[in-house]
Amino acid sequence: MALDRGVGFIGAGNMAGALLRGLLRARVVAPDRCIVANRSNDERLRRLQRECGVRTTRDKAYVLGESDVVVLAVKPVDVPGVLREIAPHATPRHLIVSVAAGVPLQTIEHQLDRVPVIRSMPNTSTAVGASATALCPGRWAGDEHVGIARRLFEAVGRVVVVPEALFDAVTGIAGSGPAYVYLLAEGMVEAARRAGVPQEVARTLVAQTILGAGTMLVETGEDPAVLRAHVTSPGGTTMAALEALTERGFREAIHAAIDRAIRRAGELRVLPGGPRRG
Repeated sequence: MALDRGVGFIGAGNMAGALLRGLLRARVVAPDRCIVANRSNDERLRRLQRECGVRTTRDKAYVLGESDVVVLAVKPVDVPGVLREIAPHATPRHLIVSVAAGVPLQTIEHQLDRVPVIRSMPNTSTAVGASATALCPGRWAGDEHVGIARRLFEAVGRVVVVPEALFDAVTGIAGSGPAYVYLLAEGMVEAARRAGVPQEVARTLVAQTILGAGTMLVETGEDPAVLRAHVTSPGGTTMAALEALTERGFREAIHAAIDRAIRRAGELRVLPGGPRRG
């Protein structure tokens, strides 16, 4: 069933486009109830209008006037300026959903008076409808607003609701996480090539193996350690491989990578006075 609300996007980048296409594909919102604004790059607006049948504009005030839900999808450094532009037009009837990485609720609520705000952290797998998205409601957002945000992001993947204090951790795990998997895939393809497997065959085997393992995690709900044990026979090839990974500090390297990403997320946080340098 379609969401009976106008949905506006401020920003027309890759994340906004992926989310918009997901909403339309899942029929969560009708094209004539969507409007997209962008500060520049009219070609992106023309492409969205042509491909998706949505309305486009460069007037942010018009987006607020035509929308009940407004997705804030601009670069973090641009958020303070955009908030100053839309503040005179934002009212408690609106729901602002931010996908700007590193921008706390406080930064947005500081500019918008008693307007419901929900902060979100999707990842790039939004583009294929397989995002892991975290949500956190602000002080003026209630259960109904959380439900609306869930509807939006469940169109492009799975959704969890977490306290904002965990958002840096979510960034380090799910926001940056696809890159860790791609690096693993690169290494597996390289190893396959060294063993004589043709490039396309190696890529197909690796991609499907990662997809299958991820699907097993999602569909079975089993703990990763349990699934790993199911694949690992005593004295077999998998055990030999895992021993090599353990000897080279594989688990410790993963921990270090995520810890560093979490620290960096904190350094890049955009506070009410502007972006923190990091």
